[in-house]
Amino acid sequence: MEKAQIKRPLYKRSWFHTFLAFIVSQLYINFVEITGYGPNMRSIDGTFLENIVGLELFQRYFSFYETPWYNLFTVFFGVVTIIHVTTGIIKDIRNG
Repeated sequence: MEKAQIKRPLYKRSWFHTFLAFIVSQLYINFVEITGYGPNMRSIDGTFLENIVGLELFQRYFSFYETPWYNLFTVFFGVVTIIHVTTGIIKDIRNG
């Protein structure tokens, strides 16, 4: 006899944890941006990251917040989250 394959619940899957962490970090960044209660980060002026933030493509499409650091965090973690969630869902579909 074959054992019935028990499916893991959605909240126990690693890609769901990654997605949830991204959502929580965005809520935190929104809260900090709206209230002004945030870490006192050094200026981005004169660094390599300023060149990235200053690109027209980045200014036009990836300017979610007024603080450039938060835009960089959002884009970086968004890409990592999309890659992890996509590969996790594909593995779940492939494994049944």
